[in-house]
Amino acid sequence: MFSTKNMYSVQNKQSIEMQNYYRWIGHYKNVVSNSLCDNIISTDFNYTESTYSTHKGLSPNKERVKMDEIWIRKDHVFYEELNSVVTDVAERYSEEVKTYKRNFVAHKTTDFRVNKYEKGGYMSLHCDNIHHSHGQQYGYPQASVLLFLNDDFEGGEFIVSELRLKIEKGDAIIFPSNFMFPHEVKEVKSGTRWSIVSWLM
Repeated sequence: MFSTKNMYSVQNKQSIEMQNYYRWIGHYKNVVSNSLCDNIISTDFNYTESTYSTHKGLSPNKERVKMDEIWIRKDHVFYEELNSVVTDVAERYSEEVKTYKRNFVAHKTTDFRVNKYEKGGYMSLHCDNIHHSHGQQYGYPQASVLLFLNDDFEGGEFIVSELRLKIEKGDAIIFPSNFMFPHEVKEVKSGTRWSIVSWLM
């Protein structure tokens, strides 16, 4: 299960409206076990250059993203454990948003994309939408879930809606997949940054 979960309070933005806005970003600590993180990182995946998904299809675009990726699908040894982690995150998030008199129910989880950012890698500011599930699922994504596999690198900060989050190995971030929550990964200055993304449908 989870350790303490942090719904972000606003430090530099004083308005109640902004505090209410940022509460939809969930940050869970120590969600992914060290062993799972290390095993995924050490696996010799056949990574490929990432593509940027648009309404026109998939296309390499180094102005938008520079990373390598691999998909973990249902027949992979890590699938069930990752699915359990993401399901737990979704259930915890669902219970917490009920306190704000909102309902969140995830009916399906996409497969899991491992993102590998080497030195110089980044992902530019964007919003998640139906194209980011790479056409593999049905319906629109309700929420984006990111799992962070390591923190022994420099740079590579994750920023969502101008909120710079302090990420550590094993953390999970969840937020709505819509235009209200643009996000990016800053350039990795040294080391290699690994993370996993999945979408809740």
